[in-house]
Amino acid sequence: MKKGLPHQMWSIPESWNTSRVVRIVLFLILGVGIYLHLLENVIPKTYDLQRNTVSNVTITAPMEVEDTEATNRLREEAVAAVKPVYAMQDSITKNQIKVLDHIFRRITEVRMEQDKAESTQKSQTPNASTGTERSQAPTKSPEQLNRDLKEDIPYQLSDETINTLLKQTPESLATVKTISSNAVTAIMLEGVRLNASVSDTQERVEKQLSSVDLESRAQKAVRELVLASIVPNIVYDEDATEQAKEKVTRTVKPVLIHKGELLVGEGEYITDDIFRKLGVAGLLTHHPNYFPYLGLAIFVFMSVFFFYHYISRSKLEIKTNNRYLLMFIIIILLNLLAMKIVGLGQHLGYSFVGYLAPAAFGTMLISLFINLRLALFTGVLLSICASLIFNGDSTPFDFRYGFVVLAGSIAGAYSLGRATHRRNILLSGFAIVVANILAISTVYFLFYSVKWQDLSRLYGYAVASGLLSAVLTIGLIPFFESAFGILSTLKLVELSNPNHPLLRRLLMETPGTYHHSIMVGNLSEAAAEAIGANGLLARVGSYYHDVGKMKRPHFYIENQMGRDNPHDRIAPSLSRTIIISHPSDGVKMLQEHKIPIPIQDIAAQHHGTTLLKYFYHKAMKDSTVPVLESEYRYPGPKAQFKEAAIVGICDSIEAAVRSISKPTPDKIETLVHKIVKDRIDDGQLNECDLTLQELDVISKIVCETLKGIFHNRIEYPEDIEVKQA
Repeated sequence: MKKGLPHQMWSIPESWNTSRVVRIVLFLILGVGIYLHLLENVIPKTYDLQRNTVSNVTITAPMEVEDTEATNRLREEAVAAVKPVYAMQDSITKNQIKVLDHIFRRITEVRMEQDKAESTQKSQTPNASTGTERSQAPTKSPEQLNRDLKEDIPYQLSDETINTLLKQTPESLATVKTISSNAVTAIMLEGVRLNASVSDTQERVEKQLSSVDLESRAQKAVRELVLASIVPNIVYDEDATEQAKEKVTRTVKPVLIHKGELLVGEGEYITDDIFRKLGVAGLLTHHPNYFPYLGLAIFVFMSVFFFYHYISRSKLEIKTNNRYLLMFIIIILLNLLAMKIVGLGQHLGYSFVGYLAPAAFGTMLISLFINLRLALFTGVLLSICASLIFNGDSTPFDFRYGFVVLAGSIAGAYSLGRATHRRNILLSGFAIVVANILAISTVYFLFYSVKWQDLSRLYGYAVASGLLSAVLTIGLIPFFESAFGILSTLKLVELSNPNHPLLRRLLMETPGTYHHSIMVGNLSEAAAEAIGANGLLARVGSYYHDVGKMKRPHFYIENQMGRDNPHDRIAPSLSRTIIISHPSDGVKMLQEHKIPIPIQDIAAQHHGTTLLKYFYHKAMKDSTVPVLESEYRYPGPKAQFKEAAIVGICDSIEAAVRSISKPTPDKIETLVHKIVKDRIDDGQLNECDLTLQELDVISKIVCETLKGIFHNRIEYPEDIEVKQA
């Protein structure tokens, strides 16, 4: 059942059932259980092997893993093969042209200073007419001007070249400058490498100046100047070289050790390379791969944390009831165990056997016993686990199996709904079959080449998985019902069958009580459904709440049928003992017939600790000494959950309404409100979680139901004639 159930299980103390510490321990158990179930599928087996020895086992790679050392070695080789990248620097060419301009500008300046010096020397000679000398500022000598010019020129030019250039006329010097600049520009635009030989450069200069029409000395000077100006402008480009290395690094594909790849055969010599590969695959005892442990731990932590967070924020019974949490954990672990058993077929060479796993029975059980939404979330967890358990050839996580498990789990949970018969579970199994077939078809057509023989085998797995899920659900329902004291809708429907031995006895031995119980059941179900409680539990509990009256049926007025009332001949104290004992007698009968605990609780709690007013007042009247009220109260306990309280209220109302000679809507409504008020004032509802608003709804629903039962009838002519007679 999903709501409104009492909390009893075996002999576990109630404090344990609601303990927060116990809940945390249970969630830890869930995490450890999931971790251990999946550990084998993500953690490879390790071997105690040494290099330079002979292997005594054949070892294949359990999963695909990158051989990082081999990959890095290939990348280093590829990078080493990359040639340096050189690029032409236009700035160097421009700079050399600027240097040439500077050289010719300085030559022009020196020429002007030399000319000025010559004119100064002439002006310092004696004047023929006056016999005097002109006074001028001192100037540099030609030798000093040549030395300054050499210092300003960044090249080691010969004195002959410098003198030749200085002796050129302005027009000739301009021509030499143009020829030199053009030659340098043309050669450097073609590119000059750093390692270019002197002879190659000279050859290029000669070729460039071959058509120049200059006198020999000027041509020789131009040749020397051009040769000095030619410098390498194709230089090493560090950034481009690094980019080339990065590009070639990216093109190197990772070296993979594929799943199933033979690493070493039995009797094979273990070389350094084989030993290294075994270590990379995490197959060596002294060199294990710890990352799968960490990855699995993170996955388990996330899963458990999600369920803890979701359950803690929900309004489900499982939020505070550790019985439900324990049952939830057992269902998940059983489901994982079933998938692990099916997964053994993969080691035996049966491909696609994962599609046979009856993974949907877990979500079906959770949907039946706890909640549909929680069942759907569990289906997501199981689908992820299936992807790990039935992992494929190239990855430890094969979502193809997970997709099929998810489809079947959702179909099972949704199609089950509020199942009232076991055949509904079988029908849900067929819904799982359809979902499995559609999911397998999707996966197969997307990822495999179509082979109808293989596809028909997969469809067979789909059918077997769905039907097996339904069978397991049907088979496990009684276990969880008895082990955890939980009533499913199916069990309640079975208990409501009039052919149940106890109900047949109730009908045959106490027909009045049986009819009364049926009426109370109608009222209780309507009231419970109106406030969101479990109407079916309230109805079935009403059917069995008075079975204790079968021990002494004629002491209850509804079973006397015109007989004398035996209470008229016995003392009130004896009547009290007989009446008060029927709840405990009923519980014993229910226990003998193995009726579930919630039904027993309703039988024990429906009277609470109410007062037997009739016999109490009769005892007060007959006794000369004070009578204790507590002696005429039921022993209880008071109602502990909504359904028990509702059955108790409807039991009193139904019996009281029968005592009204001519019930009318107003009389019924007044009586109902009075009984509910008496229960509140007497504290009978203090230990259950019924609110005043819910009690008001219950009163209205009960009144409406009773008005429908005790409505006015038309008097037919035959009835009128009988009355007149």
